Amino acid sequence: MNYQEPALGIGRREALRRIAVLGVGAPMALLAACGGGAPAAPATFASASAVPTSAAASGSPVPAAAPAASPAAIASPSTSPAVVVASPASSPAAVSSSPVAAASAAAPRSSSRSKATIGLVQEPTSMDPTADATASIATCLRDNLFEGLLRLDGSGKLVGSLARSWDVSQDGTTVTFHLVTGARWHDGSPFTAQDVTFSWQRAMDPNSKPANPHRDYWAPVSAVDAVDDATVKITLKTYSDNWLFHMGAGSAAIVSSKSVANNAATPIGTGPFKFGAWNRGASLALTRSDDYWGTKAALKDVEFRFISDPDAMNNALKAGDIDAIGQVQGPEQLAQFQQDASFSVVKGAGVGKTMVSVNNASGPLADKRVRQALYAAIDRKAWIDGIMSGYAVPIGSHATPNEGEPYYVDLTGTNAYDPARAQGLLAEAGQTNLTLRLAQISAFPYAVRGTDILNSQLAAIGVTLKVEPMEFPRWLQGVFLNAQDYDLTIINHVEERDIGNYADPKYYWHYNNPQVADWLKQADAQPDEGKRKDLYAQVQRQLADDAANLWVYAANQLLVLKSTFQGCQMPGISPSLYLGDAYFT
Repeated sequence: MNYQEPALGIGRREALRRIAVLGVGAPMALLAACGGGAPAAPATFASASAVPTSAAASGSPVPAAAPAASPAAIASPSTSPAVVVASPASSPAAVSSSPVAAASAAAPRSSSRSKATIGLVQEPTSMDPTADATASIATCLRDNLFEGLLRLDGSGKLVGSLARSWDVSQDGTTVTFHLVTGARWHDGSPFTAQDVTFSWQRAMDPNSKPANPHRDYWAPVSAVDAVDDATVKITLKTYSDNWLFHMGAGSAAIVSSKSVANNAATPIGTGPFKFGAWNRGASLALTRSDDYWGTKAALKDVEFRFISDPDAMNNALKAGDIDAIGQVQGPEQLAQFQQDASFSVVKGAGVGKTMVSVNNASGPLADKRVRQALYAAIDRKAWIDGIMSGYAVPIGSHATPNEGEPYYVDLTGTNAYDPARAQGLLAEAGQTNLTLRLAQISAFPYAVRGTDILNSQLAAIGVTLKVEPMEFPRWLQGVFLNAQDYDLTIINHVEERDIGNYADPKYYWHYNNPQVADWLKQADAQPDEGKRKDLYAQVQRQLADDAANLWVYAANQLLVLKSTFQGCQMPGISPSLYLGDAYFT
């Protein structure tokens, strides 16, 4: 999963809010997105337009040849002003109508300033998105430093990157990528099809050390072959609705065999920006690659500055120390920026799944009645108001109402807020004076504020929380990866289309339902859109009935930036905060 963190701030007691454990803080693809309140569907900020459905989300059983946009078109910035949001959405419909800005190929490639500084809550734990699930790695580096054959724009549409075009066979089991020419790695080495075969065979290999955080993405693949230096052919075992979409993820980035061993600290990619310096605990600097194969970035320097305190983040923007808040953690303070013409506030669709993750194999939590009782104690509105100041939509299973997850079903009524029912279920399960451990990621404001809300709501039904604060690296090792020793944890799974994790009983939730695993397999292999959606709906309903986790809300994508800062892409459906098109007016 992927984790993400929040970023605009306020004091704890102001109103417990915030979101996104996995987001930019997005499921390792896990939870890489667990950390922050990340925005969701918009691309570059510009004029309002309809949100296009991604190619991978299309219901067409036999995709047609899909040409990628030319490098010039992909890189050109938008010239339209950002959309200022005055109030939170009150319904999924309102969220889905959020504007998405599209890049304009005719826009000028100049910038009045050479450097942009972006404030983020979650610092990457590594510089290699193909070896670590933390979402903020892809937020900073995917499409900026590392590139894939494809990338997801801010609306969730697949566009070409290192692949100039791609063809799909009639039965959907062969995908042929035609690569760009003239691309080079930042060390000067030429980029070829052999780099693709190395990267994706490494990602597929169960013996790779470190393992790719999303090796499951390549489960449908039977072969990766270089036809020649500029052509790669992928052979799938069967049709896969999700495979092409997932090739826009950070874990699908292309890496060089010559430099991969050092990418965790000194990454080398093919993107519009090169690695500058990583001042751990403070900032990450990128510099423009003047030898970039595509359209050169307008910005010469980019700095990601890591600020965990929401108030400090807000003050940094107001003081001019940063140019944008890339992870908004204090939505309650958006009004001060909306009322100032010097800033723009951009809102997109709901993204990520902020939830109370449950260890289904831990003692009393193995009893579905206990999990259902905990869920019935949760008042989603209190979370949305207290953490996100209304900038979120409630969810009731592992899917979000946005363009990236076209199979979403509203199941918030399955486990509605009902404290009396909760107490009855606990009595039926023979549980009295129940105490549960909560692994709290203390650096994520939404998790801290969510802890206060959860503690209060569970206390109302007689359940006690034993809160165990921990830093994110400890959480990764002790909860998500190795020991998986926990009862509950609050996290935001920001990765799109990660519902497939419920097919893996070893995943940190320890959810084990063979029927669900079979439905998930059938759904991905089903070329008929209607039948595929029906299968995913069955999965979502079963997960909700089992209370496999306690899903609370999907936060709206939010970005606050100086009004002169244009063309940057919010992460959300896309994993990256892409800056190749960004510039200052």
